[in-house]
Amino acid sequence: MADTRAFEQACDEADKLVLDILVQNMELALDHVAEKAKEKVGVNTGALRADTRSLGVEIVGDEVRGAVGNSLEYAIYHHQGTGIYAANGNGRKTPWVYEDPKTGEKIYTRGSKPNPYLKDTIEQEQSTLSKLLGGAN
Repeated sequence: MADTRAFEQACDEADKLVLDILVQNMELALDHVAEKAKEKVGVNTGALRADTRSLGVEIVGDEVRGAVGNSLEYAIYHHQGTGIYAANGNGRKTPWVYEDPKTGEKIYTRGSKPNPYLKDTIEQEQSTLSKLLGGAN
């Protein structure tokens, strides 16, 4: 019987090299999405724009997964909307009043319209993302 250890080792090394390249390409794609998404964020204080970034790459089974987002508590509400305007109709159906933390003023609202800046960026950048994921830097 032939000794296949060298062949198996070469295959393992090739697998690792391909995986490293895929991870690197995913990181480039995530950075691209984060930068383009920042252009679409509505600006109030600029904190949401500043915090939009790659959340990293992970390998799950035979998949290379990546995420872009941010850590601010209100980011989901900005992206998905609130109240009667919430994406997929998932918002509160009745108006409410809250106090503006900056001014102390009471604000009556039915919600805010969504600004799906991440989703829109991914959809609009498909061609570039395909190239980046495929290794065209």
